[in-house]
Formats: sequence, structure tokens, C-alpha cells
Amino acid sequence: MVKQSRLRVQKEKKRRRALLSVLLIIVITTVCWQVNKKIGITTYLKEKILVVKKSLSEQSVSSRGTVYDRNLKQIAVTLERVSVYARTKEVDSIPGTVEVLGALLSIDKERLQKKLETGSLRVWIDEDISQEQEVAVKKKHLPGVYLQHEQVRFYPNDTYAAHIIGYVDDNIGLAGIEFFFDRLLANREVDGEPTGSHLNQSQDLVLTVDLKIQRILEDLVADIGGWQRDTKVAAYVMEGATGEIVGGAQYPGFNPNKFTQYSPQVLENNFLQPTVVPDKFRRLFRDVAGIYSILEAGSILYPWSIQPFETNLGRQLRLWEWLGMTEQWFTDFSAYDRAVKSREIVYKPFIHSQRQSYGLVPEYATPLKILSAMTGIFNGGIKIRPHVVAAVSDQETGKEYYLPASQDESRGYGRVIKAGAKEVGQLLRSQASEGSSGTLFLEDENVLVAQSAKGEQFLSSKMLIVLIPADTSPLIMLVVVEGQAEHPASKKRPTGQSLKERVGQIVDRISVLQQVAKSVSDVVEIEIQDEDNYPVKKQDGTVVPGNLESQEKVKKAVGIMPDLKGLSLRRSFQLLQNKNVKIRFQGTGRVVSQKPLPGTPLKGLSECILILENVEDIELKK
Repeated sequence: MVKQSRLRVQKEKKRRRALLSVLLIIVITTVCWQVNKKIGITTYLKEKILVVKKSLSEQSVSSRGTVYDRNLKQIAVTLERVSVYARTKEVDSIPGTVEVLGALLSIDKERLQKKLETGSLRVWIDEDISQEQEVAVKKKHLPGVYLQHEQVRFYPNDTYAAHIIGYVDDNIGLAGIEFFFDRLLANREVDGEPTGSHLNQSQDLVLTVDLKIQRILEDLVADIGGWQRDTKVAAYVMEGATGEIVGGAQYPGFNPNKFTQYSPQVLENNFLQPTVVPDKFRRLFRDVAGIYSILEAGSILYPWSIQPFETNLGRQLRLWEWLGMTEQWFTDFSAYDRAVKSREIVYKPFIHSQRQSYGLVPEYATPLKILSAMTGIFNGGIKIRPHVVAAVSDQETGKEYYLPASQDESRGYGRVIKAGAKEVGQLLRSQASEGSSGTLFLEDENVLVAQSAKGEQFLSSKMLIVLIPADTSPLIMLVVVEGQAEHPASKKRPTGQSLKERVGQIVDRISVLQQVAKSVSDVVEIEIQDEDNYPVKKQDGTVVPGNLESQEKVKKAVGIMPDLKGLSLRRSFQLLQNKNVKIRFQGTGRVVSQKPLPGTPLKGLSECILILENVEDIELKK
């Protein structure tokens, strides 16, 4: 009896525990449902997660500074995007909220009211609002109406140099300089700097690109490509002595602010894709290799027109290796090996030259490699590295790190290149045509067979090398045009201009801009960036950035006078850009004195005077 009684008691206890557990679950569920109904706890938790993500993202985004061209004009900046949303459960009066927001944000009131009455816990009202609108919304203190802030990348020049600059998605650089920026921020080291010399979190980049020359190239490729459908055009200009790329344009282009709207074929940088080297270029490379082979062997070099050339494959290979034609290498505006794998189309020459023997002259190369090889041959023994990043500027310390551009190889194989420079120049002039001001043009055209998954297609490939003389540093330009071999429905150019004639019209302007840029490189003024919201697009397509709050910030950010002694004028402008003072300078070179003195409060001061090293070089006119 005792045992049975105990069993009954244990069973009774189990029933009670089960019943209490069920009741507790029901109570908790009911409470959570009521809380969620009143304050939207699910939405609240999601918003808290977004805040944490935003905080982590802002720490990373703040590291991606401004990108400037060589004249310190903005190419890429980070701006704040502000959006408005509402938690409908917290809105006191939907009609009142609609009336206020409709007037402030210039949005359709009827559509907004329908949004708020859908019953959704969170409703997006508007995005990309200006700072004037942001300030106005804040002042109203509308219950249930909130602002969301996020930082986004903005490219003020739209399509200009897009294939060089690249683009960013979710603060990750996916191509071009933006991809290089990610590697820089991750490693925080600059090539050529001592080991252990680390950058801080935030950096700006100064490029070798000149937006004035870039504008000329953009117009050129659009003019050439616009007359024939399915045509691809690329034009790049490189400084011969340093490898600095001062401009690079491609047609069709894209707007990096809207890169998701374009196909992979348009986003692809054609200058980094292998193509067939034209026969005329291969013959020039072969004859140049013959000249260098004779010099390397220590034999007497006669004029190339009477010099018998022997094909020495080993010496040819050394030349191609020195010029970088046989190896995979990286540029700072894209990774070369990744670019090679991206193309699914294989190009082959339609007609092979049976009578010509080119030895080990490469049959395929990227246009960038061809441009680099031509530059290495004709610059007198300077081994260059094609690049577009000139300097990295640490925002915290103000220190500028200039990246190594070229290397004088006069003691290595560059000695052979330098010794044969005169004869190679004569060889080039015999095969090229001369334009105005001593400009040389070397042009050739191939018919290619493009093989892809869709079958075979015949293409016409034109390639034009232009050697542009300049007093400071000569430039080398390469233009590549690929299109259908026949275009029955294409428009005909009214003027009948050839590729050489069209390019010839712009080389003098490029040469002048190059010389001017080099002459004033140390006295250019940095373009000041207002801390505006992400630009707002009107219905007519114009960009309207908000700037009310940013102007107030600039007025307040006066601070004290920094120590500028020993700095370049460009760096001085950078440090004074938000001080709200007028800057006057005398002379050229670096700063030797300043007024007011370092540490002086700038409140109430409107002018800063900088005295540079060589005052006698400049005559001030009143």
C-alpha cells in the first residue's frame, strides 16, 4: 500500500509540473505577442542589429579616404547617405505626419499615406535626402519618424576614368583603384618604405591621372566608338620616363555610381585583356631585338638598314623578360592575373604570316603590356612600372608616401637598351609616320577570329602607338579599336577621318597640358570637400548635394595654426583646407616661414601668409 501511494504522489507531481510548464509558456507567448504588437520588438531588435553593423561598417568606411587626380581634383569621395523611415506603431497621427513630411521632402502625400496605412511595422519614406531636409526633419521631432545614416562612395566625375578607378559595393573595392585601396588598408604598408613603417587607419590617394587629359581621351573614344555599333575603344597615355598613366578611357564606359546596371562585358577593362599583337608591331619588336642582340654580343653595330640580323632566341627571351612581356604582373588599378581569367573569348589571327619569322616575339599580349614594352624600348634604358597611384597621404599624421615609379637599369640589361637607343629611334622613324611637332604614329590593323560559346565572329582590330614629345617628359599613347569586320548598317564618318587623323588632332593639346601640369605640380591647390550628404537626384537628372550643416561645420572648425615649415605648398593647403582662412603665398618650393606662427588660434583671423623657398622666382602683381 505504501509503494502504491508513493507512485500516485509522483504521478500527481509530474502532472502539476507539466501543467505549470504549459501555463508558463502560454503566459510568456501572450506577453511577447502583446509587447511586439505595441512596440514592435522584432523590428526593434533588427534595428539594433543594423546599428551595430553600421557602427562596425563606419569604422571601416572611414578608412577609405578621398582619391585625387594629380592636380588635386576629387575623383572619389565618401559621403553620408541619409534616409527617412517610420515605425508605424509609434506614429501619433498618420495624416499629420503625411502633411509635414510631404511638404519637407517633396513627395506624394497620397502615396505616403497608403504606405503608412499598410500595417507594416517599418516603412521607408524617402532616401538620399539633402542636409537641409535632414535638419528640417530633425527640428520637427515627429513621433515614430527616424533617420538612418550610412556612408557610401561617390564619384563626382561619373564615367571619367571609371575603368581605372573601379567601384565599391558595401565598402568592398571590387575593381580598379578601389580594389588596390582595400589591399592598402589591409596591409597598411607602402612599397619602398622601411619595414615596420605602418600607416594609420585613414588615407587619401593622389593619382597620376590628369582629369583635363582624361576629358580629352573620353571625348576621343566616344567619338571613335559612337560611329559604329558593337565597337570597343580604349586609349591610354603613359609618361615615358616614369610609367605614370596620366589618362585612360574606354568605350563603352560606365558610371561607377551605378555599376550594377552594366553588364560584365562593359565593366571589363579591355586594356588588361590579351589580344593579338599586330604584325607591324611584331616586326618592330623583332628588329629591335636584333639590334640589342648585336650590342649584347659585343659586335659592331651598323645602321639597321644594312645590318644583317641573326635570330638569337636566348637574347630575344631576355629582352622580353626585361620588358615584362613574358610574365604575369600586377598593376595598382587591377590585378593582371585575375583579369586574364575573366575573358571567355579567344582571339586568333585570321591570316598567319607564313613568310615572316618572328622568333620568340609574343603573338598575344595585353594592350597595357604592349604600351609598357614600347615605353621601355624608347625611354633610354629606364625600367618603368605602369601605375596610377602617385602618393598615399596619411590623414592622421599628414605624412605623404610617394610610391617608387621607375628604376634606372643602366647597369643591367638597361645598359644595352641605352646603347641602342639612337639606332632604335632611327628604326622607328623609318616605319612610323610623322605628325606635327615631331609626333610619331605607328599603326596596324588585323582581322581576328573571335571564338566563344556562341561560335566564331570576324573582328577588325586596329592598334595605334603615338610618341608625343614634351619638354618635361615625353608621353606614349596607345589606342585600340575592336569592332566587326563588316558593318553594313553602320554610320559613315562624314569627314572621312582615319584613326591617325582623329588622334592627331588631340596630341598637341595633351602635350601642352602635360608640360603645364609638370611646371605647376607643387603649387596646385587641393579641392576642398564639403561634408555633404549623398547627392540628391532631381527629376531632371541634376545633382543637388545638401550643404547647410556642412557649412556650419566648416565655420566652426577653425582650430589653431599648424606648423607648416618644411612642407610642400600642396600639403600646406591640405592642412589648412577646413580652417576657413584665405591663403596667400609667395615664391616656390617648400614653406620656410608663415604668418601667423604655429599654435596661434585662428579665431577672428581671415588670412594666412606662406613664404616659400625661392621668393625671387615669382613676381607678385597687384
